[in-house]
Amino acid sequence: MTMSETEPTSLTRRVNINASAATVYRYLTDSSLIAEWMGQMAVFEPFEGGDYRVVINETAIAGGKVVELVQDKKVVFSFGWESEDTPVPSGSSRVEITLVEKDGTTQVELTHTGLVSAAVAGHGEGWDHYMGRLAIAAAGGNPGPDPLGNPPAND
Repeated sequence: MTMSETEPTSLTRRVNINASAATVYRYLTDSSLIAEWMGQMAVFEPFEGGDYRVVINETAIAGGKVVELVQDKKVVFSFGWESEDTPVPSGSSRVEITLVEKDGTTQVELTHTGLVSAAVAGHGEGWDHYMGRLAIAAAGGNPGPDPLGNPPAND
């Protein structure tokens, strides 16, 4: 077995959100609601083949296509970065988010596959950050401006 066969190329994150699956689904598929918890601006065309694009900041722009939508249960889109020097180019990986509601709380499970092993840790940190912000927003709170939206200038 070679080293590359044992290195992770995917990640999974889970969070429980004090909101219905229908509410969480809206925060995953409505462009204006996505922008409340992720980045500065978002485009999500809620149909298969629709555009997925999130502007985190002027140098970090995520892009892909909507792959599958199951109302209040699942959101799947391709994902990558609109940058020439990225190991994960736009649309080259896949994010699948499933929602399971129980007693007014929704378990959100995000699985990001198709990553190069060197990108798994950084994307895991990013999803940890954004899943926490999603939990606040979907539960009716205000996560505040995205701190990744305006990174500090390098002096």
